[in-house]
Amino acid sequence: MLVDAEVRRSGTRMHATVRYRLDPSVSGTVPTAWRAFAGSREAHRLRAVAHGSKAIGVVKGVYGFTARARMGGATDRSGGFCVAPDFAAIGQPPVEVACMAGERVMRRDLTATVPEATVFGDSVGATFDWVPGTREALAKGLSVRYDLRSCRRLVAAPCPPGPPSVLSSVRSLPGSLGDIVVINVGYNDWAATYDVGRVLRALRARGVQRVVWITLRETQASYRQINQRIRSAARRGGVRGLGIQVADWGRASRGRNWFGADQVHLTSAGGWGLAAFTRREIREAVVWLRDRDDHRSRRGDGADAVGGIRRST
Repeated sequence: MLVDAEVRRSGTRMHATVRYRLDPSVSGTVPTAWRAFAGSREAHRLRAVAHGSKAIGVVKGVYGFTARARMGGATDRSGGFCVAPDFAAIGQPPVEVACMAGERVMRRDLTATVPEATVFGDSVGATFDWVPGTREALAKGLSVRYDLRSCRRLVAAPCPPGPPSVLSSVRSLPGSLGDIVVINVGYNDWAATYDVGRVLRALRARGVQRVVWITLRETQASYRQINQRIRSAARRGGVRGLGIQVADWGRASRGRNWFGADQVHLTSAGGWGLAAFTRREIREAVVWLRDRDDHRSRRGDGADAVGGIRRST
């Protein structure tokens, strides 16, 4: 049997939808227990915040569960659901759900989680720090963790005030980076030291599944060369198990009155434009992961959980 599960966030709440496709001839009522969990992205385990039980009717082999629970208001709050349908009640094989026991569970044990992303940025991305509402607008429906630092570089030593490089932060940030990471860094870099592969390998070691890499506005030759490095890495397929989704900021922002005198740093309107652009790219990555896992499940590769979607056979 195939499970298709998704959790969407709405303000302080999360909404779960879980569907099982059984044999079309199967019908009846399935007693279903569920538990909801939420917590900080830095926490190793999420805490139970709600629970209940439902009787779910199966019609023509389709089982559909829905529930909602409170998760908290911060953009980086994480959460998900355990759903335990008793299919034995309708003569079907049982489903093993380990996360129904205990008050705290690991994210990977949940039936479905809110899609998680981490956004790394330099002073351009840090526009979200001073344009009110942009962080929340970008994170709508998602769990988004921000790491935005002026003067940041990708792997090289920083310029003053000395923030950690993206590579250093990838290796040291506690908790979950999520399945999707956004990188919007390079305006303080040189092409010769912009080591895309090294960062990809570090992200893969942290369990990241998809990287959204935002290109630079090509206002000088070094930015053009950095973009070439990003696109070259994407054409090669990234590193095994981790691909790059190139997000063309130059094209998306062309002709827009979003920039200061240097045509790189953003006005308030530009901050909103970047937030909308980044959100669209993250949602595209979520869909890509869902489609990938749907293909795997249909091929019979077994269980796989990604960014708010878990599919298993």
